[in-house]
Amino acid sequence: MRQRNAKTGPPPPLQIGKLFPDDHAILWAPVEGLTRSMELSQPAIVITQGTLREVVRHLSSSPEQELLGFLIGEPCECPKTKRRFLCVTGTLRTSHAIAEDEPIQIPDAEWLGQQLEVRRRRATLIGWYHSTPFLSPSPSALDLETHRARFTDAWQCGLVISTEGNEPAGGFFRSHADPAEGGAYVPFYEQVDDDGILEGGKFRTLVDWSSYSTSELVEHDENERSVHVSGMSRRMELDAQATALPLMIPQPAIDAVGALPMRSRWVGVGISVAIALAITFVSVQIWDARRLPEPPVSAILHPRELVVVPNAAAVAAQQRADSIAAASAIIAQSALPVAPSSTTSPESTSAATVAPPIAPPSDSFGAPSAVAVSAPIPAEIRMAAQSRFDSLADSLEHGLHNYHDRRTDFGQKRLSCRELSYGYRAADEALVGLAKLAGDTRSLDPERKARYNQLIAGMDTVNDDFDASKCKRV
Repeated sequence: MRQRNAKTGPPPPLQIGKLFPDDHAILWAPVEGLTRSMELSQPAIVITQGTLREVVRHLSSSPEQELLGFLIGEPCECPKTKRRFLCVTGTLRTSHAIAEDEPIQIPDAEWLGQQLEVRRRRATLIGWYHSTPFLSPSPSALDLETHRARFTDAWQCGLVISTEGNEPAGGFFRSHADPAEGGAYVPFYEQVDDDGILEGGKFRTLVDWSSYSTSELVEHDENERSVHVSGMSRRMELDAQATALPLMIPQPAIDAVGALPMRSRWVGVGISVAIALAITFVSVQIWDARRLPEPPVSAILHPRELVVVPNAAAVAAQQRADSIAAASAIIAQSALPVAPSSTTSPESTSAATVAPPIAPPSDSFGAPSAVAVSAPIPAEIRMAAQSRFDSLADSLEHGLHNYHDRRTDFGQKRLSCRELSYGYRAADEALVGLAKLAGDTRSLDPERKARYNQLIAGMDTVNDDFDASKCKRV
């Protein structure tokens, strides 16, 4: 399975101007009996009640299935206390339902789709969530394996909410760097809405999980729906369906002597069909009587021809396609070097007069060299190529930064060879994508050519460093 990091640029910047919501947040901690870890509790997770509503409404739409979604937000730092925390402010729903025998919980299609959506919203991928029939005392091995494969930053988290069982349950979790240590449930803060602050210091909460507890005075919002469906509710639903079935009571036999003759239902159908046929016959006769005579063949001077009037939008689209095709041909011809010849034979002279001129090479995206180009490249194609190059270059730059951070942790024995290999592969895949787009560096402008050479040199350094680590490539 090919794994990619969701972030396609440099590490997300900290929102330093955002205060930590101490006065209107509820601290929820895992209860005893669950696997807990203070080491994994930082940075703190702060989720808004609006985001919790989105998660609950998504998972409760089909509680019999294990639905999948993603959490987005931003990493923040309080300017007063310098405390760092993750502010979860939104979700990305998917239509994917996790099958019981499915080894991959996040398919490649869903993973790539959410990467594009995260970039479009200019947000940061905080983690993921899904529903499960029951909540285990420790995060399941499949959840931890999926989390390590897709979410490579230690601060990213997962959320599971159960749909069955005696009581509602759920929890946030993170994984240790060493797969042998597994993972653990971590505390989180529920940021209360303005109308959720009640009199007497109480807070209105949306969390009804028996797996978490709080020391604050809270009151559960009964108007909100719940993901959990208890066994008693399921039995009551089945009983209600059984009660709704009609009771079939046998009717007593009717005395044949006193009973009136019952007309068959087919009699009415036959009468309706006969009336319809009669109306159709009369209509045909009237139409034949009123039909005008056709003109003789000799009177037709010219046969009729079908004239197709092209649509204005279709004409514009065809012109746009012709312009793009012409620009692509010019770019392809610019990659062919033309060697001058000192001697010219009569055959070559005649061939030169017949053959069309070849467009001169280009030094940048659409910028011609000293020799004039016969047909200029449209500005929209040039801008699209430049934007695509910058995006792939940002991906490679982030991959190099990510690898160096992992190499530092690996040197301090906080990461395994497998985790280091994930960082190397992400940078290598970003390099392949950039190299395919760049092709010949002569098509780049000086600024992008310098950046491309710098990134190639950085990747060479990463290759040498990874070879020195003696780790295997994954």
